[in-house]
Order: sequence, then C-alpha cells, then structure tokens
Amino acid sequence: MNPIRAALLGGGSRGRYVYADYAKNHPQELRITAIAEPDTRKRSLIAEGHGILSSLVVSDWKELFPSSHQDFDVVIIATQDSMHLQPLLAAINGGYPVLCEKPVVPSLDELSQIAERAKHTKSLVSISHVLRHTPFFTRIKQLIDDRTIGDLVGLELDENVGHIHISHSYVRGNWSKKETSSPMILAKSCHDMDILHYLAGSTCETLSSYGDLFHFKQENAPKNAPLRCTDGCPAFDQCPYAAQKIYLGENTGWPVNVITTDLSFEGRERALKEGPYGRCVYHCDNNVVDHQTVSARFSNGVIASFTMSGFTMETHRNIRVLGSKAELKGDMETGEITVDFFATKERVTYQLHTKKDGHGGGDEHLIADFISRVRSMDIRSTSDLSSSLESHFMALAAEESRLSGGKEIDLASFQEQGRIRLLS
Repeated sequence: MNPIRAALLGGGSRGRYVYADYAKNHPQELRITAIAEPDTRKRSLIAEGHGILSSLVVSDWKELFPSSHQDFDVVIIATQDSMHLQPLLAAINGGYPVLCEKPVVPSLDELSQIAERAKHTKSLVSISHVLRHTPFFTRIKQLIDDRTIGDLVGLELDENVGHIHISHSYVRGNWSKKETSSPMILAKSCHDMDILHYLAGSTCETLSSYGDLFHFKQENAPKNAPLRCTDGCPAFDQCPYAAQKIYLGENTGWPVNVITTDLSFEGRERALKEGPYGRCVYHCDNNVVDHQTVSARFSNGVIASFTMSGFTMETHRNIRVLGSKAELKGDMETGEITVDFFATKERVTYQLHTKKDGHGGGDEHLIADFISRVRSMDIRSTSDLSSSLESHFMALAAEESRLSGGKEIDLASFQEQGRIRLLS
C-alpha cells in the first residue's frame, strides 16, 4: 500500500519534529511531498530530509494552490496560529483532507467564519486536539461512558505548564503576545477546554474565568538586570530563567531545538545573543497571562473547573473526575489512574504505559487516526472540525470573562454574537 502524500505547510517545531519525523519513522504510512516554509534553512532541512522535488519546495503556501491533485493527497497545516485561516479554506475548497494544528484560528470573527464553513464541508478536517488521542484520556472517557464511577458529577483539570515551558513559549517565544498569536487560554489550553467538553459529553452552557499576567513583567526584574541574559546579569545564579542555563547545556532537544537550526554550542550562543530567546524574561514584550482559572457548567449538569499555571516545577496534567459512585484521579505523565469506590472502599488502579513526549503518545495516535480515515474515506474524526470548535468558543469566552472581571458568559449567546458579526 502506497503512503499518503502530504503537503506540509510550516516547518517549525510541530511541522518538523512531529509531522515530518512521523513520515521518517513510518515511511509506509506518510510521505512529505511538498513543503511551504518561509525560513530558508528550515525549508531546506525538510526538503533534503524527505527528497522533495524542487518545484514543491516553496516559501509561500499559496504557490502550492491550486494543485492538480497529483502532487499530494492531504494538507497538514502547521503554520503559526494567526496564519491558519486562508490555507485551511484553500485546502477545504480544494477538496483535500486536512490535519490542522490547534488553535484553528485566533479570533472570534475568524472562528465564526470557520464554524459556518464547517456546516457545509464534506471533507475530512481533523484538528490536532491530541489529548483525545492519548491512551490516558481515552481510558478515562471509557470509564466515564461505562458508568464505572456512576453518574458524572464534576471534572477538575489542572494544566501545570511548567516554569521553563512558560518562559520559553509564552514569555520569550512565539505565543507571548495575543496580538500576534492568541490569548494563552486559546493558544495553550484549547486542548483542555476540548478535553473537558469531550469528557463531559455535552455542550458548555456558561463559564467564568479569572487570570492575569502576574510575574513576568518589568517591575519584577532583579536590580540592574540587563535586557539580555548574555550581557552579564548580576542575578544569574539565583534566576531559574537565565537563558544560558536553559539553552547551553547538554540537552539539544526541545526547547533548545526551537531557538536555532545550528545546535552547536556556538550556534546556540549566537541565537541567545541575537534572537528572542536570550532576552531577560522580565524585559520582554509579552502580554499573555501566566495563570488562569475557568469554571464551566455543561448542559447535562456537569460542573468543571480548570486551572492553568506557569508556576509549577514540572510540565504535566492531572485530573479528578467526580462520580456518584466513585472518585477517579489521574496523572497523565505517569499514566496512573485510580478509582476509589464509595460503597466498598475498594481502590482500583490502572497503570498505562504512556510516552513521556509527544503529548503522552497523542501525537502519533492523532496522525495514525488521520491516515486511517483518509484511506477509508471516512470524513468523521475523533477531533473533527465541528466538535473541535466548541473548545475554541469556550476559550475565547473565557478570555472575555477574564477581561470583564470574571463575568459569567452564556456560550450560546457568545456564539450567536460571533455569527451576527460575521453576517453583518
């Protein structure tokens, strides 16, 4: 059986280290036959690594459309968040199955536009809500649906972003400003809004949210801290965010492989002196939150709470699922799920073998599911466009609530507001 041929739009971290690497590791399943990436070095690395014809190595995705459908079978969109809308519409209009990175789009207006388009598309459009594809959340969903814990009453989900991850991606990195990316609750945590919606098995009725940019701002900078860590900071020894500690050690995987394609010590040092990742975290132009909470009520009566925080040692998710007959606790990173039954006081433990990277194995399962559905011409998906948009509306409503001091937002009215703005 021939591999599915893909046009990869975006050769950054997700494009190169998730989708392109999957093609390398599973050549019988997926082949990258076209690459659109504005960065010359990143584009060349993918083109050379996958033997892509020069005519299909382009800087602008528009050069690949329209296509005769002879060059690639599917489109994978891994560009920056604000760049998704037009290539997504072009791929849908061209009749291509699409795998698109989350968030699909960063604003209510664009979200409403995509929501209207989703009602009429007959193409497979899968969104990279990888948590749905992890063995961890798949098992929890099964336990809920099997009524192992009785009636589902509540969900409590924590996303521990990790102090290094937040400094890398949301202070120094590509997602540090909502104007050029999206609010953090959407950019980082639409995954979590989606998994709450998925586990609850119902639409969200109302929610409210609080959050702020608390720590990573200029007034919290150490005395005499320079604009760059490489300019001799007097607080170097005490600062956990000193760029040299994060990027100039033995590790050359994530997040180090994001800052430059030259991973030699000299190349990384040059990137810190010249690029955004060498900046002092207290002297950046970031404006997204570093902690946020959301409380939501679903139409079936389930109440959910969510906390996202950058002030944690590790990067991981943990969850508590409250049922009428039992309490479930789970840690995604360890893969351990425990269920404590009220009547018998019995504890049942499920130990899943989960990967430490790739979102607990979710990345691989997501791509495999997409390929399988393309082969079978099944336009349904575990994370299809229509169901995935619910999480985006939740995230954007949470941001509106946060900016309004925690005001309760009615989701149906919020979505209608977006539709009216689209049609006006």
